[in-house]
This record gives sequence, C-alpha cells and structure tokens, in this order.
Amino acid sequence: MVITVAFIGYLVAGFWGATLAAIGIFLPAYVLTIVPAPWFKRHRDNAQLRAFVQGATAAATGAIAGAVIVLGLRSIYDIPTALIGLVTLGLLWRFKLQEPIVVMAAGLAGLVIWPWISGAR
Repeated sequence: MVITVAFIGYLVAGFWGATLAAIGIFLPAYVLTIVPAPWFKRHRDNAQLRAFVQGATAAATGAIAGAVIVLGLRSIYDIPTALIGLVTLGLLWRFKLQEPIVVMAAGLAGLVIWPWISGAR
C-alpha cells in the first residue's frame, strides 16, 4: 500500500508528493500502534481485551482473505496467469520465500511468457 501511495504521490507532485503521501499513509498506523502500546502491555492479561484482540485478528484475517480473492479474480484471467499463480503458490507453500523475490520472479516470468501469448515473437 505504501509503495502504491508513494508512486501515485510521485506522479502527482514528484519527490515531495511521494514523500508526503508515504508519510500520510504510514504515520497514522504507526501512531495508532505505538501510542497505545503501553496501555496494551498493562492490560495484556485482561480476558475481555484478549477476546477483543482475537476477534479483531479473525476479522482482519477474513478481510485479507477477501481481498486476496478479489485480487485473484481480477488478475488471473487466462492460462498463463493461472500457471504463474499456481507455481507461485506452490513455491511459497514449499519454500517460504520473501514476497519481493516472488513478485520479481513472477514479473520476470510474465515478461518471458508475453511474446508467446501475444504473438509478438
């Protein structure tokens, strides 16, 4: 998310647009995590707070899973993209690779496959 926001900020207003956009998207999450941290540490044994955190975690997991489904439906639309997606899933499942490596490898795979699927050899 931060990378996308910074990229759009750069397109709109150059370096300072990218910087301000990244700060604007990152700072609230940082502040809302760091500021209440001492309070959460003091009350970490509270059963009601633990139940809230478990519920919030389950809701966040569901929201992320829903986003994955939406993104998958929009980005996997033919056999080559389905193959890239399946190979990526298998590699992640087996080797626990870092996400930037996976994104770069999938992008390179798309570049290699593109001439064959577009007919421009």
